[in-house]
Amino acid sequence: MKYRTVDLDAFSVIGVKEFTSFENGENFIKIPQMWSRLPAETMTKLQALSDLEPSGVLGVCADMRDNGFDYWIAAATTKECPAGFEKLDIPAAQWAVFEVVGTMPDAMQDTVKQVFNEWLPSSGYQHADAPEMEWYSVGDMSSPDYRSEIWIPVTK
Repeated sequence: MKYRTVDLDAFSVIGVKEFTSFENGENFIKIPQMWSRLPAETMTKLQALSDLEPSGVLGVCADMRDNGFDYWIAAATTKECPAGFEKLDIPAAQWAVFEVVGTMPDAMQDTVKQVFNEWLPSSGYQHADAPEMEWYSVGDMSSPDYRSEIWIPVTK
């Protein structure tokens, strides 16, 4: 798996969120549905908010619980939180950043499974206490060459 590590200071993301369950792989169904329902106007506002790394629009998995988590479509930013959006503070962390190439959502979902089932158990790293992030590039998400990333908070 192709990855790099990145250290980031604490930052905030602003966006919209929904709770999603782990039961019966519901998260793998509901998250793509959330993206498909996102109004173009909301996506434009998120892109305009983005002024920090990782830049652009992010998927953020936060507030993990036994039965699920909050999934955010958000942007990393120093700007004020506009009406209709919520803010999430993310602590300073070291991140293992994995390259994802392929059509969405399959390439992202396959890589997530690979990271957690294969890489993490044998890497010498442990999952740190911070949200996970997905970075999405601008482009055709149905292209077999589409590029994105998974950001996992880690400690040695």
